[in-house]
Amino acid sequence: MHGSAFRCVNPRMKRCFLLLLPLLLGAAAMAQVSELGITGGTTFYIGDINPTRYYPKHTHLAGGLMYRYNINDRYALRLQGLYGKLEAWDQDSPDPLHRLRNVGFRTNIFEASGLLEINFFKYRGTAKDSHKWTPFVFGGLCYFHFNPQNQLDDTWYDLQPLGTEGQTLGGGQPYSLNQIGLPFGVGLKLALSAKVDVQLEWGLRRTWTDYIDDVGGTYADNALLTEQAGPLTALLADPSPLRSTGFNTGRARGDAQTKDWYQYTGLTISLLLTRFTECDAIWDRMKKR
Repeated sequence: MHGSAFRCVNPRMKRCFLLLLPLLLGAAAMAQVSELGITGGTTFYIGDINPTRYYPKHTHLAGGLMYRYNINDRYALRLQGLYGKLEAWDQDSPDPLHRLRNVGFRTNIFEASGLLEINFFKYRGTAKDSHKWTPFVFGGLCYFHFNPQNQLDDTWYDLQPLGTEGQTLGGGQPYSLNQIGLPFGVGLKLALSAKVDVQLEWGLRRTWTDYIDDVGGTYADNALLTEQAGPLTALLADPSPLRSTGFNTGRARGDAQTKDWYQYTGLTISLLLTRFTECDAIWDRMKKR
């Protein structure tokens, strides 16, 4: 019955079907393979307090989870969550002006990102020119949460609510601790087995905030901070010896023309959740004919 039904199909439609069949099987064979993995590595911060830009002076461990959806052997979409720490201190700087400023911070950072990966080689495909390893580049968008702190007399204080640059004076609002960033970087993937992948990556996060380190603008009037925000705010805003002189009022506390960045270097191990081995076999047979 099924055979006779197929013979009744319009010959033109039959030819189109036969022509499209290899393409459909090929699309299935190239396929949407999902992966779930863990990642671990290091983070460091680049900004106004970093004493040597782009050099990992204060590097901290970071880690998280990732899910990858392989669109085909060239492109993949990755969802990733990271948790790490950023830190920097003027007292570590070789620059005497930085040491005189004497500010610093630490913050835990949580990041959730969506990334597009582009493989240089055909990766894990069924074609003869497919590779078991490939360099790749990635880019996307991320949300991150941070909360800078500084220490005074063995006690750590959250800096954002204090408004150390006068943000809260006159009923103003502090900067947001929830921000958007632009992650991008390069890496290398390797198929360890039929179900296990490993990748090494290096990436930067370009942000649109200058306050990961709580330093971004000018010094507020320290006497006004003392009066309206309290002596704690005034002391953490300007821990330098010049605080009591008023010399710093209105002067640059940080570089308002630049934004803060941070970096993640990590190793990821992932497990393939879905495999289309039956479709791969059909596609291989079709190519041999």
